[in-house]
Amino acid sequence: MAHAPAHRSHKTVSAAAAVSRIRPGARVFVGSACGEPLELVRALGAAGQRLTDTELVQVLTLGVAPYADPQFARNVRANAFFIGKSLREAVNDARADYTPVFLSRVPELFRTGRVDLDVALVMVSPPDRHGYCSMGVSVDITKSAVEAARLVIAQVNRHMPRTLGDSFLHVDQIDLFVEHDEPLTEWRSSGEPDETTQRIARNVARLVPDGATLQLGIGRMPDAVLALLGSKNDLGIHTEMFSDSVMRLARAGVINGSRKTLQRGKIVGSFVAGSQALFEFVDDNPLIEMHPSDYTNALAVIRQQDVMIAINAAIEADLTGQVVADSIGEWFYSGIGGHADFIRGAALSRGGRPIIAMPSTARTPQGVRSRIVAHLSPGAGVATTRGDSHYIVTEYGVAYLHGRSLRERAIALINLAHPDFREDLLAAAKRRKLVYADQMLPPVRQPYPSQYESAVALRDGSTVFIRPIRPDDETSMREMFYSFSERTRYLRFHGMPKSFPHAQLQVFCNVDYDEEMALIAIAGEPENEEVVAVGRYLREPSRNRAEMAFAVRDDWQNKGLGTTLFGKLVDIGRERGVDEFWAEVLAENIPMIRVFRHAKCDVTTRVFGDAVRVTVRVRGEAGGEPRVPNSG
Repeated sequence: MAHAPAHRSHKTVSAAAAVSRIRPGARVFVGSACGEPLELVRALGAAGQRLTDTELVQVLTLGVAPYADPQFARNVRANAFFIGKSLREAVNDARADYTPVFLSRVPELFRTGRVDLDVALVMVSPPDRHGYCSMGVSVDITKSAVEAARLVIAQVNRHMPRTLGDSFLHVDQIDLFVEHDEPLTEWRSSGEPDETTQRIARNVARLVPDGATLQLGIGRMPDAVLALLGSKNDLGIHTEMFSDSVMRLARAGVINGSRKTLQRGKIVGSFVAGSQALFEFVDDNPLIEMHPSDYTNALAVIRQQDVMIAINAAIEADLTGQVVADSIGEWFYSGIGGHADFIRGAALSRGGRPIIAMPSTARTPQGVRSRIVAHLSPGAGVATTRGDSHYIVTEYGVAYLHGRSLRERAIALINLAHPDFREDLLAAAKRRKLVYADQMLPPVRQPYPSQYESAVALRDGSTVFIRPIRPDDETSMREMFYSFSERTRYLRFHGMPKSFPHAQLQVFCNVDYDEEMALIAIAGEPENEEVVAVGRYLREPSRNRAEMAFAVRDDWQNKGLGTTLFGKLVDIGRERGVDEFWAEVLAENIPMIRVFRHAKCDVTTRVFGDAVRVTVRVRGEAGGEPRVPNSG
């Protein structure tokens, strides 16, 4: 069988000879990320003083960037669509440019000539027997740059993986070949996640259901999230980029794409950044499809993936839900990239969830600052608008903002902030008239106790999520109250209250998690969740005894939910030194009396008219489950 020649010998030149073809005033594209053509860039650096009025266009450089040196400022100017570490100082010193643009729209800039490319410097794999070279780990905007540039210079590198998908160039599309083999630039893991990152990752992982399709970036946070998804099933990947953590879950069978709506069974991305092991994994792997960013990041494509989960980082968010992702105030840090593409695409996906994840604080030369802010920093740019914000996650929990009022958003976001900043944020929210003038927050005696969050299966097979109550639960608690039948109201409140006003509700929802603890049971997905039960205790001053009370929505009664809340509150109280609980229960409230009487505790009752005083003395180790009563 006849094989096509690798490439025409007259096209093969040295790197220096290839770079010498760059004419004065040229606009030159430089290949991206781990696919950066290192030998060609080094040749650019060597020729730096001979280049005249040259603009270098790029999306993200991970390797060498000699042109960023101030000595080349008179000859070469870089223009970044996404700012990497190598160009950050030059951009903020006005020696390089930053063009903010959605990554999905960059190929169009090249095709239409609005960013007219004279030269494209790229790296490819050796051509196959049909004369096709693969763009390997960097298809992104690189393929469209090659298709638009008048002169294409390719470093042919045997270390470049041959990836499948829309990733190929024919030798006829390449004008000059520079043969130079060298290892690709690796993006190394940033190490083990700290406790804050792990807490954020746990909160994010709870939002990822089986069968979801994921978009993640690279770095410590995405790695921490993926490390917690090992017990999930049938996850898929449709993303701008992916790293080693995706490879590990794919090898474990967790990521198999079997439930994806588009390109079922395939991991789809536009560039790869990771280790040599990852490069070997993607090489000629039919599981992997690489596509240009105007496909992977296209809104019309993303929204077709059912249960699309987009997880993106942020620099700060204000109390109304505006999110900043590319600058720290006036200091340009990164870029828009695919952030907005995937946040909006996931929001339009059936069952999709757009998630912004960030630590609650940042360390700066001036000290620690809150990332949840009353006002965005001067000069900061909005990447996610108020209307696009859905989920915001910090180590202190999850806030769902879509469809919520400014008041509800402000309270939810203050609750995600570090406790040291909540008082100032609340005062700012009051000045801005975002919240009630009398709005309160719980005293910061204990941080939000996320260790008490858990999913619980009830007797009838239904599942609820139980967690401590938060100030932003006020609206949900009001809705539960008004859903009660008259009999449930009477049994819970020993009367017939007609309303549950803000002044009373906010006291109900603000607990200190020390002297007072309240747990709520939530049914439904986070975007449609409903509070269906609440249980609480309040410790008496200077004593190791506490009053306890419960309320269960009518349609969730007789499932064992009261018993579950009782057992969890007893365990929590026991941890905090409470050894006796009491409750006033109407004598006709037989199901609730049974909850207490069937517990693995010493229970006594005394009748006072139409009420029963139930006293529960705790014994045994924490964690013991009470016996399940016949109803409750």
